[in-house]
Amino acid sequence: MPVKKFGKEIEHFHNFLRRKGKKKTYQKDLILETFLKTEGHLSVEDVYALVKKRDKKIGVVTVFRTLLSLAEEECGIARKITLGDGLTRFEHRYQHPYHHHIICTKCHKAIEFICPGLDTIQDEIIQKYDFTPSYHRFQTYGICEECRENRHVSDNTNYDTEKIFARDALKMALSMENRCLEFFKKAARCTVDPGGKKVFERMIPEEEKHISELNSKLDDLMQQEKGLDQAPIFLHFDTGELERMIPDLSKHETRGEVNLDSKAAIEMATQLNRSASEFFKKYAEKFTDTLGKRIFMNFAVQEENHCDLIRQRMESRQLSGVQ
Repeated sequence: MPVKKFGKEIEHFHNFLRRKGKKKTYQKDLILETFLKTEGHLSVEDVYALVKKRDKKIGVVTVFRTLLSLAEEECGIARKITLGDGLTRFEHRYQHPYHHHIICTKCHKAIEFICPGLDTIQDEIIQKYDFTPSYHRFQTYGICEECRENRHVSDNTNYDTEKIFARDALKMALSMENRCLEFFKKAARCTVDPGGKKVFERMIPEEEKHISELNSKLDDLMQQEKGLDQAPIFLHFDTGELERMIPDLSKHETRGEVNLDSKAAIEMATQLNRSASEFFKKYAEKFTDTLGKRIFMNFAVQEENHCDLIRQRMESRQLSGVQ
């Protein structure tokens, strides 16, 4: 029987079969379980060979038809791809981020990646021509470094794209928090007004706490998935977008000194956290429901909560008459 780990996928598949008026069978469930337990880009023959180890009575035609059902748009558990070797292959789709491929035509290795910048350009072109897309696929074919230099392909590991996306999402959130931490350290060092300096100094341990929490989540994820730290970068994001959210202290500089009182410092800290919250919330909207998307949303909520905390400090200072 299928393992509990894939309960959501199995229920989703059964609902799909019911809507289509098709029967659910032990054979279909076994094929689904086998597919879900194996990461990578699997041909019908690959899945058939694995299924035969569990049940020799299941035929290749049953495997083929089941995989086609899994890849139907209404089902969405699998996605069909080609790697330039003439075979139709299937990869995981359900709760996995949509991604692109760089494919070696010699060894047929596929490098998976997400690039929201690339997707944005595509969306702009689609809107320009008032085009209604049904699906899209971006694949680049060529020769990988190992094949080009006649070296043995060093890594044939099939990684779970959902876990890699989650890893890179946490690293992106950490990248933002580290930028915020460096900003508050610099602001605390450069601000001459005692009130403003105190505000920035208070932000430093709070940012360090957030960074520690994110690092702890990243460590937990790495322990769940063996070798995840060796997987290639999956999420390619523009670091400049994060950098542009950091306030420019030079605008508040006079004769080499930064003059920000407590009110101005609180407003600046609030704006930074609000910008980060809005950015990551909007960024999360680019993706379907995945662990990575939820990490972005949770980070956005955390930054919004931090905004509320800073606003409460401002109101408390105003009520007490502190400047």
